[in-house]
Amino acid sequence: MPKSQQPNEKTLKTPDAVKFGKDLRGIVRARTRLAVCFWTLPVYVVSIWMLLNNGHSIDSMMWIYMAVYAGFAIDMSMKNCPNCRKQFYVKSIFLNLLTKQCVHCEQTSSPTESPPKD
Repeated sequence: MPKSQQPNEKTLKTPDAVKFGKDLRGIVRARTRLAVCFWTLPVYVVSIWMLLNNGHSIDSMMWIYMAVYAGFAIDMSMKNCPNCRKQFYVKSIFLNLLTKQCVHCEQTSSPTESPPKD
């Protein structure tokens, strides 16, 4: 087998590497959900404006949007880094939506990378 096709340590799927990849995919999904919720804010604002112009109540729409946003934010803030086991996106009190690395150990959120060796 040519050297480029031989399996190496990084391409073998050990149970730890599989769990590490699943953890990172969960972290990426949580960030994506919150970002999608954030970028739908203009749709929400237009919907509220239309409801107000037509004399309808906006209470239920506001509560639903706030609950969805809060749920996604809590989910994202509770994701732990598979490397250092600290919160992936929270270093002090603020949630960092822009980063793609752990704010503690700088582990990237790319699930294609192998877990670091201890």
